Amino acid sequence: MKRLSQSDLARMAGVSRQAVSLWLRGTEGKGANDPVEVRSSHLVALARAAGVSVDDLVDDLPLLGDPETRADVETEMLWDRLYPGLIAFAAALAGREPAAVARLVQVRGMYGAAAVLGESIWNGFDGYKRFLPPVRRRECQRLWDLRQSPPRN
Repeated sequence: MKRLSQSDLARMAGVSRQAVSLWLRGTEGKGANDPVEVRSSHLVALARAAGVSVDDLVDDLPLLGDPETRADVETEMLWDRLYPGLIAFAAALAGREPAAVARLVQVRGMYGAAAVLGESIWNGFDGYKRFLPPVRRRECQRLWDLRQSPPRN
């Protein structure tokens, strides 16, 4: 389900693109990580189209369920409010947005980030490295160069 547009989600759920925009933006007065209100019939349609259960769509991710852990990760990843919250950050990671990928690499390192996002960390290095701080960029460039070089006998 990577790279779905609001129009794609709207077709899957049987709603207008504007309704999806409201889901993603939340309602006035709610924070970026607060739940949004979606009709159950739309959830069922979306779950069927995505091939997942409704529970998969509505259950909190394990990380988001524990307020203390969530606060720790928000502090670690979003100290400068690069994204308004973890959900927005996770969506940016899912879309492989270079700034989000660079933040994950900056905080967790290339191998830690690869454990989360897979080979795209290595394959997409040129696309996100400009978002890394200079020292971290040089460190990652060395790792990337080593990984690209042929093995020695």
